Amino acid sequence: MRRLAEGVYRLESTGFVNAYLIVGDRDLTLVDAGPARRLPLLIAELKANGYSFNDVGRVVVTHAHADHAGGLRPLLDLRPVKVYAHPAEAPVLARRQPVPPLSAPLGGLLYGVFEAVLTRGAVDSTLPADSGTPVRGLPQWQVLHTPGHTPGSISLYEPVRQILLCGDALAVSGGRVRAVPDFLHHDPEAARRSVAMLGKMDVDILGCGHGEEVRGGAFRFIEKVAAA
Repeated sequence: MRRLAEGVYRLESTGFVNAYLIVGDRDLTLVDAGPARRLPLLIAELKANGYSFNDVGRVVVTHAHADHAGGLRPLLDLRPVKVYAHPAEAPVLARRQPVPPLSAPLGGLLYGVFEAVLTRGAVDSTLPADSGTPVRGLPQWQVLHTPGHTPGSISLYEPVRQILLCGDALAVSGGRVRAVPDFLHHDPEAARRSVAMLGKMDVDILGCGHGEEVRGGAFRFIEKVAAA
């Protein structure tokens, strides 16, 4: 478990994809659930760091790709917590709609494999998470709609400490903040607009869906990506 700030941690048990833990006054929030096969490791990581899976009160889903949300169904089978997702992602989580196509065949093939391997069942009930919509239990955090990677991708922002958890709007690779390649986006133009919006924000600490966290002046790196 990697500390971004007091009460905000990046979980390491989810493998190549990041999930985050936000510790509240009364309960815990997971930001994404990771792949289904990693759920036992996630629960063990919480316990090893002094937290109980039974204290998880909600999961906020940044987007409905299987590497980020595939573990939701088995998680809910163990503990029926509230799930927050953008309304555009809800029918994908419920398996009423397929995952929106990506902009290039290679990306679509990759996510087709992800969906087949990493997802375990449908999530039928979600609560809306969109720009301006509060998430109960996270009074200090704001939801930002950051479409592009998927139509309903969201980020979470904590303005007091300037912490941004951006899902797959951005990634960190080789110690650098980078744009996610166009072929992995549903709508690359919308993704660029989302990055441009994030580049105008005051961000000190950044947590992406893939790669290491960035602590200290993260806005500078986001600005560079937005300007590229």
